[in-house]
Amino acid sequence: MFSIVEDRLPDRLRLLVVDDHPLFVEGLSLTLQGLPQKVAITAAATAEAAIRTLKVDPSFDLILLDLSLPDGRGLSLLRHVQLKRLFIPVIVISASEQTVDVDDALRAGANGFIGKGQGRQGILEAIDLVLTGEIYVPPFYTSSESLPDTNAVTPLLTSRQSEVLLLLAQGLPNKRICSELGLTEHTVKTHLKALFSLLDAHNRTECVRKAERMGLLPVV
Repeated sequence: MFSIVEDRLPDRLRLLVVDDHPLFVEGLSLTLQGLPQKVAITAAATAEAAIRTLKVDPSFDLILLDLSLPDGRGLSLLRHVQLKRLFIPVIVISASEQTVDVDDALRAGANGFIGKGQGRQGILEAIDLVLTGEIYVPPFYTSSESLPDTNAVTPLLTSRQSEVLLLLAQGLPNKRICSELGLTEHTVKTHLKALFSLLDAHNRTECVRKAERMGLLPVV
């Protein structure tokens, strides 16, 4: 029943599961117990805890990431993995069955999306595909649009653009941003124009909203 999956998994599989529901983590552990490979699961209940874990040990084979975390944006952790070039595949796990959530996760750099309602075999197939370099989408994903280009990378911002974006997300007006960063108003406007262009946004609110969905704002 699991021959294809088992043959393609590494001999020892190390997973970082970022989810604040112990029952789900326990259930996942039981799901993987039947495999001949040794499976070691490290759990983190928040994005911040996961980042601390990765700083100490970045050698995981796979990250399973719930987007709904107590400390905010799950996609921020995905962004952290990309920026630090950890080269760890990430599968988003979610109770959502909305096409837009799958699209957002893939555009942000996820390698797959698992619905929490999927059965054991579906989870194993997702892990199998992602570990062998494929992209996994759940059965409910029936978008008539083309799959997001998985080679497209979320915009990489300069350090100054990131600082401006962070203050923008805090609701600060241009003059306050100038004061906080020691910049002229013209320079701040130039950075804002660049951010709007990079994120394809038409105003400040849309810019912040898209940045949040892409995981460009830090976990707080």
